[in-house]
Amino acid sequence: MGYKTIWVAGSIAFDYIFKYEDEFQGHFEGHDLGAISTCFFAPERKEFFGGCGGNIAYTYSLFGDCPRLISVAGEDFRGEYEDWLREHGVDLEYVKVVDDGDTACAYIVTDTCGNQITTFYPGASLVKQELGVEFEGDELLIISPMNLENMIELADQAADAGIDYIFDPGQQITLFDAETMKRVAENAFLVIVNDHELSLMKKVMDVSGIKRLIETRGSRGSVVSVDGESFEVGVVETDSVVDPTGCGDAYRGGLLHGLKQGYDLEKCCEIGAMAATKSIEKEGTQNHSIS
Repeated sequence: MGYKTIWVAGSIAFDYIFKYEDEFQGHFEGHDLGAISTCFFAPERKEFFGGCGGNIAYTYSLFGDCPRLISVAGEDFRGEYEDWLREHGVDLEYVKVVDDGDTACAYIVTDTCGNQITTFYPGASLVKQELGVEFEGDELLIISPMNLENMIELADQAADAGIDYIFDPGQQITLFDAETMKRVAENAFLVIVNDHELSLMKKVMDVSGIKRLIETRGSRGSVVSVDGESFEVGVVETDSVVDPTGCGDAYRGGLLHGLKQGYDLEKCCEIGAMAATKSIEKEGTQNHSIS
């Protein structure tokens, strides 16, 4: 089956990416980890457009379709970032701009092994907003990290409307109570998490009740579980790892394209793996292209 419309719910943010020219692990050797006061010297900083919602919508748009983005941004979103997404065909009707607020920011430090330490400032997205979204059927929604209450509201609204949704809790996973996590995950058409997030999920619920589960494992590919059966999907190899930031979002953008076309889940994940590789070959999260 395919879908008429793809909805992408998630954060819009500005990314500030720093490069630490060493390994984090070596930096902490000999330190008392019970009382850390340290500094990473980063000789350069670059600013990019980002946020899970913006990143997923951008990659999905590269396949020639127009996603409908659900998000909240501050007044500084107006201008270059807003124009950028419009130029790539992203429907911004349901992006709420808070005039007296500022857009979320992520401060990301990457070491020479691709490990990352991130500080996220939620900005205008901190407070639950009235999003005014109405679902009509034959649609697919991905719910990626944004304001927790809005994530839960969208999941319940999609379930009530009878449309398929993908639950992608990301860094918000620790904020869900066990009962809500179970309800949202088990009602989902598909749940996608990385290996660390899956371990956290297993602490609060039995994941065997999830219909379809994708566990992403970075350079080790991904594992897909459907109705108790599992299979692995490998990565698309690259000779040039420039920046791993946002590769998971790119994976989701490729996955959505496959689902929109009605491909089987394995092929959808292969498209996601390809998109993730395209992402890591460029700096930032919205600078890659797909021919």
